[in-house]
Amino acid sequence: MKVKVFLVDDHPVFRSGLKNILIAENDYYIIGEASTGREAVLMMKDIEPDIIIMDVSMPDMDGIEATREILKANKRTKILILTMYSDEAYLKAGLAAGASGYVLKRAVDTELVSAIRTVLSGENYIYPTLIPSLYKNKQQASEDSVANEVDLLSQREKEVLKYIALGYTQKEIADTLSVSIKTVETYKTRIMEKTGAEKRSMLVRFALKHGILNVDDEF
Repeated sequence: MKVKVFLVDDHPVFRSGLKNILIAENDYYIIGEASTGREAVLMMKDIEPDIIIMDVSMPDMDGIEATREILKANKRTKILILTMYSDEAYLKAGLAAGASGYVLKRAVDTELVSAIRTVLSGENYIYPTLIPSLYKNKQQASEDSVANEVDLLSQREKEVLKYIALGYTQKEIADTLSVSIKTVETYKTRIMEKTGAEKRSMLVRFALKHGILNVDDEF
């Protein structure tokens, strides 16, 4: 049974080239075409292709918005973004909208069929040269998330956390910081709420992870 493909691009000549590539494979059936994002959205009310090859820059409604609208009602349909833009912003916007893949038009003759097969298998396909930048963004986001966790704690809370992690009693912490035991208890409660820790061992791991407690500190 052939894969039902729908083409969305505002250039008829380019759509014709896509059809020639897919027909030559003998595994695909072109179920329809659209020249604008809005036209594609309207046509999806009557058909349900297996995969949509979607351009980004089009009049009336761009491919990112069309992807978002189509997937609201057609959750089973896969969408593969096909564009001339290698800008990371377009890549991130396409994936955020729900697209399952992103291919550059300059590589369509060598990458399109492989990308379609990958997407239909349930995996995402990203054009190889764009993967490093996407990984870099995820790594930066992870680093920012870690930084935000420790930023939730005040300087005094960090001090209390360090002493708790080192095994000091509440009285010892109170004496060291010249505060009352009740104040230490309040700080401890806040720290556990902010870090999500439920016991001292979890506080130790948090303190080590964020550099509040160094491995050479004396326990």
